[in-house]
Amino acid sequence: MKKLKILITTALLFHLGLIQAQNFNYGLLAGYVCANAHVIKNNEYATRLFYPMHSFNVNGFIEYRFPGAWGIAAEPGFIRKGGIVDGDNHFLGRFDLQLNYLQLPIIANLYFTDRFYIIFGPEFAYLINKGGNLPVLPETYTPFEKEAYKMFTPFEDDTFEISGMIGVNYNIISKIDIGLRYSHGLTKFSVTSWINHRYPVGHGTMGYSNVYNQYLQFIVRYKIKPG
Repeated sequence: MKKLKILITTALLFHLGLIQAQNFNYGLLAGYVCANAHVIKNNEYATRLFYPMHSFNVNGFIEYRFPGAWGIAAEPGFIRKGGIVDGDNHFLGRFDLQLNYLQLPIIANLYFTDRFYIIFGPEFAYLINKGGNLPVLPETYTPFEKEAYKMFTPFEDDTFEISGMIGVNYNIISKIDIGLRYSHGLTKFSVTSWINHRYPVGHGTMGYSNVYNQYLQFIVRYKIKPG
């Protein structure tokens, strides 16, 4: 009798485990990213302007849907942020700033129907390296030009970043979702200085602005049903 109770209890627990497992999804997602940088409190004497850059992301995901309208998901992966930088014509010119991150969005899903839902939550990111045609200090610069170059290019990027994300997803067939998302940094990734070029070098810095990553993203998710 005791063995029978143990078997029945084990079977019930196993059955409940299967039911809960059916609420999990996992898989892959990839997307097109339109990345740009947002300068807070820009100034007419700012040393650089940012323009949108085409980019991409590749992530995995695992999600759980609770009974009712809510779910939660984690999406570890890779994303390239940054933008096209138009700096001072003499010292910088125009170049791509490609910031490569390992990212981990932790998002909540709010389901309006079984197919349509919105997502929102924090995104954590870690800068692993920078790429693109970044400016290099020419060896032919005079001491005066080298001092000005360093003043105009303080790319001391913060390694760790927290952003906020919001978007919409739609399930077009059983295993494929498409989505549109927007993300904006809550912590800065760099700063830009305000320089009055009429002042002598080293005396023209008027202030600084924080620079934040932002991007618009179109994604495709492929879901794998466990079991």
